Amino acid sequence: MTDIRRKNKFINVMEIAANVLGMAFLFTLMWFLFYRYNLEAGFLYKKGTAVLIFIYSVLFFLFTSLYGGHNIEYYRTSEIIYSQCLSMVIVNFITWLQVCLIDRRVVVFWPFILLTVWDGLFILFWSVWSIQRFRRRNVPRSMTVLYRGEVPAELEEKLSHYRYKYRVKNHIDTVCGYEKIVEQLDVNDGVLMGDIDPDLKNRIIKYCFERKMPVCVVPNVSEIVLRSAYVISLIDRPMFICKKGELSLIDEFIKRCFDIVVAGVALVLTAPLMLVVAVAIKLYDRGPVLYKQTRLTINGATFELYKFRSMIVDAEKDGVARLAKANDSRITPIGKFIRSTRIDELPQLINILKGEMSIVGPRAERPEIAAQYEKDIPEFAYRLKVKAGLTGYAQVLGRYNTTPYDKLMWDLMYIESYSLFMDLKIIMMTVKVLFMPESTSGVGENDITAQKNYDYEEKQGEKIG
Repeated sequence: MTDIRRKNKFINVMEIAANVLGMAFLFTLMWFLFYRYNLEAGFLYKKGTAVLIFIYSVLFFLFTSLYGGHNIEYYRTSEIIYSQCLSMVIVNFITWLQVCLIDRRVVVFWPFILLTVWDGLFILFWSVWSIQRFRRRNVPRSMTVLYRGEVPAELEEKLSHYRYKYRVKNHIDTVCGYEKIVEQLDVNDGVLMGDIDPDLKNRIIKYCFERKMPVCVVPNVSEIVLRSAYVISLIDRPMFICKKGELSLIDEFIKRCFDIVVAGVALVLTAPLMLVVAVAIKLYDRGPVLYKQTRLTINGATFELYKFRSMIVDAEKDGVARLAKANDSRITPIGKFIRSTRIDELPQLINILKGEMSIVGPRAERPEIAAQYEKDIPEFAYRLKVKAGLTGYAQVLGRYNTTPYDKLMWDLMYIESYSLFMDLKIIMMTVKVLFMPESTSGVGENDITAQKNYDYEEKQGEKIG
């Protein structure tokens, strides 16, 4: 079974190579047909052409990897096609700018439009072909779910979306003890662990490691903190040093300069669009254009967050703070559009220039909703170790209705692993989710917030003391 899976991984690599080479071939064809011999400034002959093709291939591979366009093991066909097409459009535009620089003038763009059509057809073919091949040859891995007290139904429901990759074979309540657990494990299976006793978790991980069994662990807060620790040598023993969850003075300075530059440029570029949206909102119901709301940022400080108004006037006249629901009747027709495209968030660029927010960081929650979360999840306040952000890890990897505990996990991973490169990566990932409807879907009809009705003490494991 292991040999089959290793062979499948090798085939996956070959298919990815075929994808990149196919895109490079189409670009090369377009280059020689329309540009190579028609540039006024000339070009560096064979070496220059080879370099340009190489840059095109590398850019396509990098953007496709960033957006998950080669992740056929976990993404649906539509997601693969969307990710690759988005990467292709960005790379084609960048390459067109390169050609303009090479020829020292604005060259015609229509050949790149033609290339985009060719690329789209090739991406469609490759995506369907590679995913169907993968599904036929893949051997789903049987998983044994270890739990404490109650079967993690929500976790299994998420796993069910990957039936071609994982299948739940067995459930074991850890109350039966280590010996009974290992008797029921098969070396060909994988193990999925949620919140179980830390000592037992440690023993099972070592048991699986010895037998080359894959282990999937849903982390708790302390494990997220430990993940980003750095190692020192204490005489002859390695030691983990956990970060304090705050940025250094140098990081704060660099992040602030980055925020000012990006927010300033973005505000200038989007000013015409913002003007059109403001006029449309005003003409619709004569109400205010902007909506101001008290939000939380670093160290629990409050500020007035600016957004384009997407709901009717006095949407919360009953005084109850609540998140938008799916098909919320309070959202206006214009509001539906600007929410789905995230245009309603653009006025927050002003908050960023004022220093109240950052481009990247945890979502700015309302004090009332954050207080509800913290009743069951005291660690939710850890998100306030950095400034709130216009976008963030939880926003691009989660959804609007992702549970607060899962949002906390993503935000802590960002805080503990912060770097300028990570900010750039998250900004690029944000481009992908802008037009994905599920990323802005509301909470359920019966929920005031995204919080689930569960006992956090029992379901989410140990806390940091």
